[in-house]
Amino acid sequence: MSTPSPTSPDPVALELALCSACGGASFPAQVPGCRHCGAPAEQLRAQPCATPLRLLNYITVHAPLAPGLQVPAVIGEVELAPGLVEEARIDVDSEDTLSLGMALSPHWQPGADDAPGGWLFRPIGAEGRP
Repeated sequence: MSTPSPTSPDPVALELALCSACGGASFPAQVPGCRHCGAPAEQLRAQPCATPLRLLNYITVHAPLAPGLQVPAVIGEVELAPGLVEEARIDVDSEDTLSLGMALSPHWQPGADDAPGGWLFRPIGAEGRP
């Protein structure tokens, strides 16, 4: 998931890059060009990701696959836009609380000490709140 640069503040919204040439979405918003048509970054504009997002798949991992990942951790495939899927941490104690297709909301988690922060996703409750 994307992280802000060391000189920028923590993000307030999960953003995608939308291409003015083909209409395709790319992630993160700071990509060097469109992943669909190859248009340069100048033809992309950042736009907040529409929510809720959809959980496509998930698994519990028991090995630290990335620096700072506390295990066990639930990792899921999250659809950020039609056809745009990213793997991300799902903020639940157990995958038993998840179901395929459920609604998720993105949340920024600041990093500890000098570590960068990152996006995690939480299920949205029956009232539409995480």
